[in-house]
Amino acid sequence: MNSPTSQIANPMPARSLFHASLGALLLPVCILTAGCPNEPEFEQVNVEDDCLLVVVSPDTDGDDADFDPWLVKTPQLEEGLSDIDLTSRPGVFSEDIIGSAAITPDAGPAGTRFFLAVELNDTGESQGNPTAVVDRVTVKVDNGSLSLHEFDLDPSPADESNWTITLAAGGDPDTSSRNDSLCVALYASVE
Repeated sequence: MNSPTSQIANPMPARSLFHASLGALLLPVCILTAGCPNEPEFEQVNVEDDCLLVVVSPDTDGDDADFDPWLVKTPQLEEGLSDIDLTSRPGVFSEDIIGSAAITPDAGPAGTRFFLAVELNDTGESQGNPTAVVDRVTVKVDNGSLSLHEFDLDPSPADESNWTITLAAGGDPDTSSRNDSLCVALYASVE
C-alpha cells in the first residue's frame, strides 16, 4: 500500500531532475541577457569639453541667479553671466554648433544658487534636428576633490529646445575656494 507520505518522499527520476535543474539554470540567464526593457540607453551627441567654469570663493559676490532662463541666445552678457556654444560630435549633425548654455551667476561663495539654461538650435529639418534628436540633457559637475556628480536638466513643457536646472555650491561660505567645472552633455536615445 502506498501512503501519500511515501509518494512525496520518492526521489524524482534522474531525467526529470536534469530537466528541472536545466530550467532553473536557464531562467536567470534569460533574464540577464534580455536586460531591462524599461532602461533606455543614451549616446552623447555633443563633445565632452562643452564646459562652463564657476568660481566658488568667499571673495566673490553671492547674488543668486536672477535672469530670464529662456533668453539664453539673447545677448545678456551682463556681469555675472557666462555662456558657451554646444558643439556637435563630428558627423552627428549637419551643423557644428547645435545649441548654447549659460549660467548665472558665474561666481559666488558656497551656498550660492547657480542657474544653468541650455537652448538647442532648431534647424527646421525633419532629420538631424537637435531639438528632435536630444532626449536628455545633463550637467556633470566636477568640483575638484569634493565629488563628481551628474544631474539631469528639466525640459521646458512649452518648448522642446529649452532645458534648465538650479544648482547650489556646497561647502563653507567663509572658507570654500575652488573652481567648479560644469560640463553639459546632450544625449539621444539609442534604439
